[in-house]
Amino acid sequence: MAWLNKEIAERWRIEGKRYASEINKYVQIGMEQGWSENLETPKEDQRSSFATKIVEMIRAANRAGETKILREEIPPSSWPITSKFEDQLQPVKPVAFLKDGSLLVHVGGLGLRSTVYMVNGENLDIVPGVSHAGGSRDGAYVALVNEQGIQVVSNMTADSEGEEVTAYSWQDVQRKLKESISDFKSLADEEHPESVIEEVIPFNEGRSLLLVSRYGIYLLGVGGEAELLHPALSELKEFEIEDTIIDMVHGDVSPDGRWLAYGSQSREHLLKDMRSGEVFAFEPTSSYPHFARFSKDNGEVWYNACHFYNGSTFKVPLKKVEEGFPDGIAEEWPEMNEEMRVYAAAALKEGHILGDAYGYLKLIDGEGHEIWRYFVGSTIFGMTVSADEKILAVGTYGGMLHLLRLDSGEKSEYSIGTAPILETDRWLLWKNQEPLRW
Repeated sequence: MAWLNKEIAERWRIEGKRYASEINKYVQIGMEQGWSENLETPKEDQRSSFATKIVEMIRAANRAGETKILREEIPPSSWPITSKFEDQLQPVKPVAFLKDGSLLVHVGGLGLRSTVYMVNGENLDIVPGVSHAGGSRDGAYVALVNEQGIQVVSNMTADSEGEEVTAYSWQDVQRKLKESISDFKSLADEEHPESVIEEVIPFNEGRSLLLVSRYGIYLLGVGGEAELLHPALSELKEFEIEDTIIDMVHGDVSPDGRWLAYGSQSREHLLKDMRSGEVFAFEPTSSYPHFARFSKDNGEVWYNACHFYNGSTFKVPLKKVEEGFPDGIAEEWPEMNEEMRVYAAAALKEGHILGDAYGYLKLIDGEGHEIWRYFVGSTIFGMTVSADEKILAVGTYGGMLHLLRLDSGEKSEYSIGTAPILETDRWLLWKNQEPLRW
């Protein structure tokens, strides 16, 4: 352990415990008694003053293969080091847990060089020839994206590329889109369509694909069909809009593949019934539609809209929509949370884990009650949960991948929040740097 500076490591641990304890007490009092001006704010975390030396030790411990003792001597924490390495940070998005328990992770943002990794136990390897990926909710089907097109495979594992279910070439997709929306600039006109994708979600046993991009939201289907979902063609014509470019684009597919939820900044929340083809619109409860996620049991969809770093989330019971409930008015739907700008979520039997702009995870049950909260330390970018709901993978704009045990029943003295969960592993996936395990 020649890499270990014991004095600095001890200072890191002492300050980490002090700060977590004081913040937890501060939040507890605030939640129980209200956030009055008399509530004393804890002293700032002082660990950023030696962040550079901490990162040097992380690198050296990785070179020595001693990451287990590294984690014990220097318990991970985000904010004290990310604030000192902002030019190296990049967004990290866990894509899907596969059947063998391995995890696909996408690293990089729009317009940036992207990489897809496979995390399998202590190993992290690049998936060659892939710039983006997406997975079905159960991880049975994976969409792999590159400059040529999109390949959907089944039964992919850390040791197997899986079997191809279907494939779409960008040339064919763009040609078909051009035929139907030739009067408008769209994904069909983008030189590198793979570089503008936000989400690519296979469903219908891998034969259909929801493609979410800044240049519109599209449905790719059996036989190579390509359909523009949003913005609607009728809307483009009515308002004489010249292109399909949209902001805060987002989408999700229900676990049974029947429903699509999607939207963008300046429209309503949208819901498409794949059986009838009908599209429903719901007014947001905050300024800008920002996120959607279906429940694990296919019973409801949760919509989030944001205003700066805050937001509001409500749910729509799909049974009411099935029964012919008219287009929703915001106040008619149960509010689940009135604080968070949601960037990612994971659906559990108990409710949803929401991840927000401030770096918090909150488990919210079906009645809108907060069960617990956990501070990750940087704005959440992506999230996925294992099928047995034991492992939660969280990615942040701080360039980190966090693996959390949801069934631990205990919390670390270094963690901030009320959640009885433990982080078991972490990866630093920074720009122009070798991946580092912490």
